[in-house]
Amino acid sequence: MTTSNIRNLYGGAIQIDIPARFIDITSFRQVPDHQEIFVDEKTDQSVIIELLERQSHVSDAEAIKYHFEIISDESEISAEKRRVGIIRPITQEEMPNFLPTIPKFMMLAQQRVSKFKESAENIVNLHMALVRLERAKTDLLITFNEAISISTDSSSMKSVQNTNPSNQESIEQLFKSIIKSFIIKDYSLFQNQ
Repeated sequence: MTTSNIRNLYGGAIQIDIPARFIDITSFRQVPDHQEIFVDEKTDQSVIIELLERQSHVSDAEAIKYHFEIISDESEISAEKRRVGIIRPITQEEMPNFLPTIPKFMMLAQQRVSKFKESAENIVNLHMALVRLERAKTDLLITFNEAISISTDSSSMKSVQNTNPSNQESIEQLFKSIIKSFIIKDYSLFQNQ
C-alpha cells in the first residue's frame, strides 16, 4: 500500500498528494523558484512540478510536446535519445480541480539519459501533465520520471534497490492519482509571474 502525503507547494498556494517515499530535495539541494522536486532514490523516480511561462505561440495540443523538447534540449539530450509517445487530453475526472474549459494534456515520453555527465545511459519514461492557465500566463507542468532501465555503470545503480521494470499500469495509476489531487489554493501566486 502506498502512503501518501499532502504537500504544500509554493508557500502553500498549491497542494498535491505525493507518496511519502518521495522526499523534497530542497532539504539538501537548491532548486529554481519555479520548480518543486521530490525524489525516491530507492527507485530512481521523481516528481517535478514546474510553473513555466505560457507559450501562447504554441497550440494547446502541441504545448506539452514543446515543453518536453525544451527540457530535453536544456538537458543536452539529443533528438535520437528522446521520443514522444501518446499525447491526449486529460479528462475532467482525471483533474477535477480545474474548470473543464482549461486545456489539460497528458503525454508519455522517453529519454536515454546520463546522470552527472556520466557515459552510462539510463532509460527513463516521463509521464507528463500540462495545464494551460491562460489568465495566469502560465503553463503548469507535472512530470513523473520513472527509470525503466539503469545501466550497471550508472551512479544510480548504487542507490536503487529495485531495478526490475515497474508495473506500467501501477505507475500510470500512481501518476493519475498525483495529478487528480493537484489543486491551486491561492491564485495570487501567479500575480508576479
